[in-house]
Amino acid sequence: CQLERLDAPIFLERAASTIGSDSDPQLVMVYHRLPFDEVRRGARTLRRRPKSPNGVIPSLLGFFANGRDGSWVAWSLQPSRRPNGFEAEVDVDAEHYPSLVASRIPLTRDDVNLFYKRFSKEAFWPIIFSFPERALFDHQHWDHYLTINRLFAERAAQVAKPGALVWIHDYNLWMVPAFLRRLRPDVRIAFFHHTAFPPADIFNIIPWRREILGSLTHCDYVAFHIPRYVENFAEALRSFAPTKTLASVNCAPRFLTYGCALGVDRMTTRIAVDGRELRMGAHPVGIDVARIERLLSEDSVRDAILAMRRRLGSRRCILSIERLDYVKGPLEKLAAYEMLLESHSELHGTVELLNVITPPAPGMEAYRSLRGRVDEAVGRINGRFGTLDWTPVRYFYRSLPFDEVVAHYAVADVAWITPLRDGLNLVAKEFVAANSKVNGRGVLVLSEFAGAATELHGAILTNPFDIRQMCHDLHRALRTPVAERQERLRRMAAIIGENDIERWGTEFLRVAAG
Repeated sequence: CQLERLDAPIFLERAASTIGSDSDPQLVMVYHRLPFDEVRRGARTLRRRPKSPNGVIPSLLGFFANGRDGSWVAWSLQPSRRPNGFEAEVDVDAEHYPSLVASRIPLTRDDVNLFYKRFSKEAFWPIIFSFPERALFDHQHWDHYLTINRLFAERAAQVAKPGALVWIHDYNLWMVPAFLRRLRPDVRIAFFHHTAFPPADIFNIIPWRREILGSLTHCDYVAFHIPRYVENFAEALRSFAPTKTLASVNCAPRFLTYGCALGVDRMTTRIAVDGRELRMGAHPVGIDVARIERLLSEDSVRDAILAMRRRLGSRRCILSIERLDYVKGPLEKLAAYEMLLESHSELHGTVELLNVITPPAPGMEAYRSLRGRVDEAVGRINGRFGTLDWTPVRYFYRSLPFDEVVAHYAVADVAWITPLRDGLNLVAKEFVAANSKVNGRGVLVLSEFAGAATELHGAILTNPFDIRQMCHDLHRALRTPVAERQERLRRMAAIIGENDIERWGTEFLRVAAG
């Protein structure tokens, strides 16, 4: 069976990286988000620094800090797809990125809601994270998805110069390579998945799997966070077309291979499929370690850390920070904590679960009922075990400023990060970076189904599908001797420091351009 191909203002902080040289080819970044926020004020559109602490965007901007020629293709929310007086191309930051232009695609609110918030989250998200029973497939929504992907491809084709490198990001834009290759056979196409990639038998549930795989084979380089996702992708290709493995590499010692749910010993790096040679690789996204260090040196953050420690007193803090999403396993976590308090009455009054849940973006229908169930679970636990001077779960349903988050990382005795599935999980890395600089005794309890579990040698790995195991591993973390805590944290801090966000981008671009 052959794969089916489609025939059809200066407000940004300058990134520290100045990667590249004047001889580098033009770089076209295709990302759903602009490198700035747009705010409508009547007929005017104002540009502001992004509210999100997303470390990927500053890293990507770093490739243009030395004056490298480039375009950033993303959507711009507009009243119509053809708004009057719309400027498709605007400067990003004329002083710091003089040769970088934001090439904007006008999309309506209905476009974004259907393409990004509904179809991508209801059809692809459950499959990507291996929850096929939650997937909803609608062929009309797929047609709209194709339309939006075609618009991205057409804009990239318009701005790309001969021989440009086009870097496409994430599953929302899976079909861009097929459209783009037909329009511009001269460019090089690289694709990075910021999510997981499921096993072949799960991915193949998607009705449009052949079109998606066919599109990705138009790329020159396709990359993921960890080797397991690379191998899952390779198996999906093998299930639909004759393939030949041309090259593979050992995954150790960079990644865990055995004793971890997502471990794999070898990774395919080159494969021949459908008449093309496709290169693949694993590049776990890093974090901005220097930024966390800068925040920890600020007086306001230091004051916040001291205030939290005074409030806690002798109690130990178990920290959980996650987005509201069923793949994060918030109910399973609360069930395990309740079991811990049932089984170990000696912990009553001595520990506290600080549970911070970030609300999803407005319009995410898939999470409507989940919050209510989380609220009920928190209320039940506090009602069963709480006293006048002890609240077992301190629960916050809101986004916190990143400086407050960093202060919480520094204070926590245990970071309890237990998603049922997660492409990587940057919270785990941020905790290690912050805690190792200030406290130095924190323990990371991490789901072995998070991509970071294969990378962070030193975490206590737990199975989030086993409530008793989660309870046991949390209790183990609370009882871990100080010397062992320090050694585990030291090892993980070294890994994170060496493989930061800048190295992620540098290595991806070097391999993709090869």
